Amino acid sequence: METKTALRVGGMVLGYYLICPRKAWLSLRGLWMEGESDTVAQGRLLDEHTYGRSDKHIALEAEAPCGIRLAGKVDWANLKEGVLHETKKGRACEEAHRWQLRFYLWLLALNGVSRRDGQPFTGQLNYPALRKTETVTITEDDSLQLNRWVQEIGQLAYRFTPPERIGKRSFCRKCAFEELCYG
Repeated sequence: METKTALRVGGMVLGYYLICPRKAWLSLRGLWMEGESDTVAQGRLLDEHTYGRSDKHIALEAEAPCGIRLAGKVDWANLKEGVLHETKKGRACEEAHRWQLRFYLWLLALNGVSRRDGQPFTGQLNYPALRKTETVTITEDDSLQLNRWVQEIGQLAYRFTPPERIGKRSFCRKCAFEELCYG
């Protein structure tokens, strides 16, 4: 692993960590299997062909209170309304989706960015295939939890061996890392 100053935790890695720490560990080592995944390809098509907008893929960076560099790329935003949007294919990992969006809201807060009225940005999860949306907000407790998880991911990044694979779950069959973990 690179030096500690080179570690950057992103929203996708946080989502991976919440679903499967092994997937997060592999990703932190530069293994990105998504190029081989039909599920990820479908998600990219969904992203490219839904919600026409100009404020697409907004990059965010910050430093966590624990000192770890943070980065994220929001799918799109309505800056006038103060809403960050994440587009997802399905709800299989919806709790991880919520936390990924809260992570992006946290990055804005860490940078002192708020809506025009001084209130914090809100988030919206968009599930176009399901024709559903969900509003996501961030609380002080959420911010503290995110900082704890970032610290845990920082510790995970410097492990020499991967975490144990999780018991086979239904979503593992669609995971880009499934063959690597279960061969």
